[in-house]
Amino acid sequence: MKHHGDLYLDLLKRSLLNRVYLDNELRIIYLRNCIAGSEVFDPRVLHDIRHERADAYAEMMAGRTDGRFFSHSIHNAGYPHTMIGQARLDMLHECLDTVVGDGIPGDFVECGVWRGGSCIFMAGYLRINPAENRRIFVADSFEGLPPPSLAQDTGLDLSKTVYPELAVGEETVRENFGVYGLESDSVVFAKGWFKDTLPRLQTGEIALLRLDGDLYESTMDSLDALYEKVSPGGIVIIDDYGIEQCRLAVADYFARTSRDLPQMHHVDWTGVWFRKAA
Repeated sequence: MKHHGDLYLDLLKRSLLNRVYLDNELRIIYLRNCIAGSEVFDPRVLHDIRHERADAYAEMMAGRTDGRFFSHSIHNAGYPHTMIGQARLDMLHECLDTVVGDGIPGDFVECGVWRGGSCIFMAGYLRINPAENRRIFVADSFEGLPPPSLAQDTGLDLSKTVYPELAVGEETVRENFGVYGLESDSVVFAKGWFKDTLPRLQTGEIALLRLDGDLYESTMDSLDALYEKVSPGGIVIIDDYGIEQCRLAVADYFARTSRDLPQMHHVDWTGVWFRKAA
């Protein structure tokens, strides 16, 4: 039988992934298609969309496991509070258990938070582990991703002019913490481009560092500013390792600092994690 805390964290994951109300998410997309004229409205479909659109529902549920967009379109990303999927969320849970269980000192930091889901889960985790005196740093531009400015990022434009779904304001993310009752003085927001904010981040040691910046530039800025602060035995999670630009930044960082590339533990098609050598 699961402990009450585990049951709470399981429900928190389902809520962050919007698995509880997945029918309504599919209804919104269906109605949007009706407005656009690609589908004809049928009240029976709206009423029982889980069965009337069974294939679409199954696709959406599968995508909620591995963090893939419904119909392979990023424009369908704007409904849950996290887009990382169940597998990476479970992995985050396991990594938190590891650093806490092993007594690794330091704070939790995420660079690139979107709607805040991963950090909200960290806050829920600390809520049921109140003895852990750690802070959660929520670092984001809250303006979406920067337009590509480096040669390595040519062709990967994820800025808000192209993908407005990726730009979520700070006020909205703060409100999302409130939706779950997880506002806390231990949650620290760092607003701005990584190159400006991360070198000044008021953290001494980092037990868990989660990178979700997609671009070469964002990934490199995060590693340059924060990797030295990761405690020995601490965990680094790279959400976008399946993206060539991100993967290249990681390789270049370790080569430039004369370190061996760590052994990456793969979670799904894009998420990896590794432990910093003791």
